[in-house]
Amino acid sequence: MPDSGTVERIASCVGDLPAMPSVVAEVLRLADDPDSDIARISEIIQADPAMTAKILRVSNSPYYGMKQYVGTLKLAMVILGVREVRNIVLGITVFEVLRDPKTDAGIVRDIWDSSLKLAAVAKNLGTRMGLGLQGEEFITGLLSDMGKMVLLRTLGTVYASVLKDSGNSVEQLCSREMEEVGCTHADLAMALAVRWNLPQMLSDALWCQYPGAGMALRDCSDPGLAAVIRVSKAALAEDFDSGEPLMCLQDAEAWDVLGKSRNPVPHESRRDVLYELIESLKDMPKLPL
Repeated sequence: MPDSGTVERIASCVGDLPAMPSVVAEVLRLADDPDSDIARISEIIQADPAMTAKILRVSNSPYYGMKQYVGTLKLAMVILGVREVRNIVLGITVFEVLRDPKTDAGIVRDIWDSSLKLAAVAKNLGTRMGLGLQGEEFITGLLSDMGKMVLLRTLGTVYASVLKDSGNSVEQLCSREMEEVGCTHADLAMALAVRWNLPQMLSDALWCQYPGAGMALRDCSDPGLAAVIRVSKAALAEDFDSGEPLMCLQDAEAWDVLGKSRNPVPHESRRDVLYELIESLKDMPKLPL
């Protein structure tokens, strides 16, 4: 896990990071308390009807891959479990807290859509490989670009131009971010996760979502989670029809970690598996914020 000095340095790049809303903090606290019951957590969430509606919308969306429709929050908590509902609450909260009304709605929409796609690919790939996660790959996907939201709040149109100019090039985007603020959106995602006291497995995976981060995957709290996020995010940036070598298949560190999963994907099948997962997203309807 990054030390406090690293987190403080990253946070200083953009000033004070936003605090987590008290209601959400209470939900996270109760979800991690083995003595808490579903009724108490449901009561707190249902005090916010808008949040309840969004939880049901996300959990019933094709992105999440539920096998049955859930019409009430209590049923969602019974079927999904407290931990997964907590994760969905957290993912929704990020966009509520970090969204700046002055930011171009189209840019926020694009970040939300790409985050949902990453969440879906990572969740499906993690399930296929038997990583034994309980929605952490989905929530980490949703949180992966929250550093971009922080930079939009901080730099406004300057950062909007950086996003536009960088296109799908992660290398160019991160390079421009370093020039503008001295850290990347992945660094900021990790720093915010630490500030919000999120599980270490999430903060580690957020920091390591691209190769060359401040720690090796094997040193992450959950190497499998970090690896599946990195591979999934790289795959979504690829042009599978170009005939060019795919960078998502060349991340030896990530595939070495995933090779130790319960159901590893054979080397010769990796391209087809990733392509199939990404193609499955094309017909999915847009999910409102």
